[in-house]
Order: sequence, then structure tokens, then C-alpha cells
Amino acid sequence: MKRYLYFVMACWLSASASFAQNDAKALDILNKASAAYIKAGGVKAGFSLQILSKGGKLGGKMDGSIRLKGKKFKLEVEEMITWFDGNNQWVYLKKNQEVNVSNPTEKELLMINPVNVFQLYKHGYKCKFTGQESDNGKVLLNVLLTPTDKYSQLSGIVATFDKTSLRPVRIIITNKDKSGSRISIPTYLTGQNYPDTLFIFQQKNYPSTEVIDLR
Repeated sequence: MKRYLYFVMACWLSASASFAQNDAKALDILNKASAAYIKAGGVKAGFSLQILSKGGKLGGKMDGSIRLKGKKFKLEVEEMITWFDGNNQWVYLKKNQEVNVSNPTEKELLMINPVNVFQLYKHGYKCKFTGQESDNGKVLLNVLLTPTDKYSQLSGIVATFDKTSLRPVRIIITNKDKSGSRISIPTYLTGQNYPDTLFIFQQKNYPSTEVIDLR
């Protein structure tokens, strides 16, 4: 499950691509969503991830949350907690009672942070606006992202944004074998005031944890 989570994050954020291949409407949505995120200040988002096995059969499910402040974030799911302070990353594996410390590359970071879906078109995907829908009185905008790499296992990703706030509300990832995931983001709170210490692993809170420094 942990490995699959990281794969899913990579699909979300593998954020390069040729702008000539992109739909103008889709680019406008993604760029405005990016600007809205930057303007939002601190963000707290909750998400639910439903895994689809080969053939589209429903598999496991997990819930999680992420708190963000610029490039910093703290990601929490059932099996692990990840902190990133803009330079250092700590990944706490609850079952193993260990923390791995590293200085991740930009690409590695894009594999972890699950919110910035509007960055996908910058890193190997082309985008297309596929229409809008209504949901409980809200208008939602759908953007289809397809990999430019013909050897990619991915068939496509549909990112759905709230038209008014431009926040991400749903991501559907589909592989060529019909496996993938459905990610819902039911809560997305902006204007949060987070201290920088929130994004740093505090060993005093995990006294029995082994720290493995990979830097």
C-alpha cells in the first residue's frame, strides 16, 4: 500500500511539456488554480484514496491529510507521516518505528505532495478541458491529462476543480490495464497559520524511533 501511495503521488504531481500540445482552456484553469494556491497561504486538505486493481476492480482505501505552506508540507496517512521543511525530508514509518531523513530532488518531491495537481502539465503531460458538471450546487471543471511518453503505463488522469475557488476536488488516475485510483479531496481549508516547526520532525515526540540519515 505504501509503495502504491507513492506511485499515486507521482501520478498526481509529475509536474518540460510542450505548451503547443495543450488546450488553452485547460491551461487557463491549471494556471489559475496554481495562482489560487499561492494566494491561499497555509492550506489543510483531507483526501480519500480508493485503489482500483487491474480491470477496474475496487481495492483498498485509505484516508489522509496534508498541511502546506509554500514548499513546506506535512503529509499524514495511516502507515506514515512525511515532513518537508523546504530542504530536508523526514519519512516516519509507523510500523517500523523508524525515520528516514533525506534531501529529496524536485522530482522526488513531486512523488509525495498530493495537492498540487495543477502542476501536472509542466512535467510530461498534455492537458485538455473536457467540460463541466454540477455537484450539490457547485460547478466543477474537468481537465484531462495524458502522458506524452508513449511507453507510460498511464492512460490518463482527470483532474476536477471547483470553478469558483479553483481548488482540486477529485483526481481519477487510469492505467492502460484499467487499474488506478480515485482520489477525493472533500476538505480544503485556506488561510491557515502554520509555524515552520510543524514541517520539521521533532524527535522528542518519537523517543523510541530510529533515525536513518540518508543525506
